[in-house]
Order: sequence, then structure tokens, then C-alpha cells
Amino acid sequence: MIVFGSADLAAIAKAAEAAFPAEGCGLLIGRGRRIVRVSRVIPADNLERERHLDRFELDPAARFAAERTLRGGPERIVGHWHSHPNGSADPSAEDIARAYEPELIWLIVAVAPGPDGRPQAGLRLAHRLDATTGSARPEKLRVFPDAP
Repeated sequence: MIVFGSADLAAIAKAAEAAFPAEGCGLLIGRGRRIVRVSRVIPADNLERERHLDRFELDPAARFAAERTLRGGPERIVGHWHSHPNGSADPSAEDIARAYEPELIWLIVAVAPGPDGRPQAGLRLAHRLDATTGSARPEKLRVFPDAP
């Protein structure tokens, strides 16, 4: 299971909408293994240039910076998020093939134009992906209101 505060999910939705029609991406920071609690999200640039409408390459500089900041502390990178413009929140074959860390959570956000034509984040699904087995296992997603 993965647990989010509503403000973190709202931040992911906003970043995914801003990246539309390209895929947006970022890191999930938190604690836990079986039950993962996300404490913050870090947006990252999508470095994929040729296929940015249906693929992403998370900027390694964002990951390295996060790892340096987290070193020695109780939190760690617990996952990634990315968006699927005009697609579903299910992992694509490309997502599974590029998932080199099966212990990490992959949160996928579907984004499509709303009634007014502006991008609107929709369904969000969490998964654990394993490229070695070619599998995607859904993770339960719980959202809690943020403390005032």
C-alpha cells in the first residue's frame, strides 16, 4: 500500500497537467517498504526529447540531488511518478521494460483535455513494476487530508 497526503497528489496532478501533452515525471520521497508513506514529491524534468509524448526519462540530476539530501536520514526515494497523456493510468509495456527497481512504487497519472480543452489529471494508479519478470502488480493507494 502507498499512502499520500492530498496536497502531494494535488502537486503531482498540477505538474502532470503542466507537462501535457508530454509526459511529466518526478520522485516520491518517504518511508516504509510494505506500507509506503510518501512525505513529499519532487518534480523532475523529462529529458526524453524524441518520444516525450509517450515516454519519459527522469533527469538523473534530480535523483542525485535527492539522494544527496536524503543520505543518512530516515527517508529515501520510495518511487517515481509519471503521467500518461491521453492514456490510461496503467503501466505500458515500455514502463515495465524500463522498470529497473521493482521495490519502488510507480504512480501513473492519466491526463487528458477537459471539457474546456485544458489538460486535466484524472485517474491515478500505483504499481510495482518488474522488468525481469515483465509484470506489474497494482498497489493500493490511500489518500489522507493534510493536517491544517
